[in-house]
Amino acid sequence: MKKLYRLTVLTVVFLVTSCIENDIPYPTIFGEFLHFTVEGQIGATLISPEEQKVVIRVPDDMDLTNITVDSVAITEGATVSPNPLEVTDFSQKVVFKIDTYQEYFWEVFVETAAEEVNVTQFEIEGQIESVVNDGSKTIRVTMPTGTDLSDLTITSFEYTPTTASVSPDPSVTHDFSGPVTFTFNNEEVWTVNVLHDGEVVEGDQVPYSDFQTWFREGTDPRSFYLPGNSLDENIWRSGDKGAADLTIKTYPQTVLPHPSMEAPEYAVLETKTAVGVIAAGSLFVGDIQGSGLADVRTDFGIPFTDRPISFTTDIQYQPKIYGDNIIDKCDVYVILQVREGSGDDEKRYRLATGWFRSDEDMSDFKTLDIPMLYGNHSSLETFMMPSAANEEMPEQGFYEDPTANPTHIIIVFASSADGANFNGGVGSKLKVKGIELNY
Repeated sequence: MKKLYRLTVLTVVFLVTSCIENDIPYPTIFGEFLHFTVEGQIGATLISPEEQKVVIRVPDDMDLTNITVDSVAITEGATVSPNPLEVTDFSQKVVFKIDTYQEYFWEVFVETAAEEVNVTQFEIEGQIESVVNDGSKTIRVTMPTGTDLSDLTITSFEYTPTTASVSPDPSVTHDFSGPVTFTFNNEEVWTVNVLHDGEVVEGDQVPYSDFQTWFREGTDPRSFYLPGNSLDENIWRSGDKGAADLTIKTYPQTVLPHPSMEAPEYAVLETKTAVGVIAAGSLFVGDIQGSGLADVRTDFGIPFTDRPISFTTDIQYQPKIYGDNIIDKCDVYVILQVREGSGDDEKRYRLATGWFRSDEDMSDFKTLDIPMLYGNHSSLETFMMPSAANEEMPEQGFYEDPTANPTHIIIVFASSADGANFNGGVGSKLKVKGIELNY
């Protein structure tokens, strides 16, 4: 069913007790598309409030003059023209006007893209095993020790769609002494790595990511716990650091090693409340500056240059209900970025995404193996997409070369996925046994 929503945007208007004149200015309410989807689209929609632009990808065989808009959401109280649900021709950009008290003009682009390639089978003569990772677009083949990797023969290479072009020709590709890349449809790149049995692929792990080493900073009642040995050398942070700087402690510890700092088995992140404000338990790599409950600035990410294909973590989660019978959700994600420039001129671009969000009530620990999805992958959901409007983690979209190495990594664990907006169920508890990056 087609739907056009108008979502609430909160605006504070200050009234003064004086004579009301006709020239009192209207409040400024930004009119925007919050959601825009069409039938048959590939991946999530890219919405850029800064550019007032919407970009949607569809299969290359779709008729752009006969597109069906599925659902749209705009600012509460706003109007939009023309009606997006009545527009079908997107062969060129379509300009929409969103009216609040002001007029905002948005450009909507529907672009064709070749269907994403999925490799279903890859085998080399004499191999021990092969592992295909669709998320990172990599294939790892294990050969017996002593095999000449410069003279191998591919015996099976199956993929969908079968009509996709591939280069170089797999039938004449024999040298796998180093990584070999196959390019589909002149744009999508897959990498094949062939190793000898027992050979280990080295890749960096984030320091103290096993959560087996902890320290306490400060003294009670203003203290907090973090993985590592000291604040000076540590790269892990939590909201507890900012709260501990308060002169009067009003913020409970939301991150603790369990059962103790001396013999930790896992980290416990719990959503709590202080002076009526929701505080989600969170652990992340990066830095946090300022103090208090809300007067803090978070800078996610640390330098990192490897390309993991997935990450593994063991978690247990007990969500609580909040608001209008909303079940809380936990967040666990790893993001790779490419950053260019410095200072005010720095631009951050998304390279790869690995994300788990769930409201599942887990009575036991669950092992997650989350693939790293490089580029604008079709499996990415809307909430996973990069956005320059994200105040906590601004990104200028996807990096143009998905085969590049990152410059930074972001790792986040949170007991309430919407904790940054001070929403969550008090008592929601996320237990984490650490995280390992897989190569």
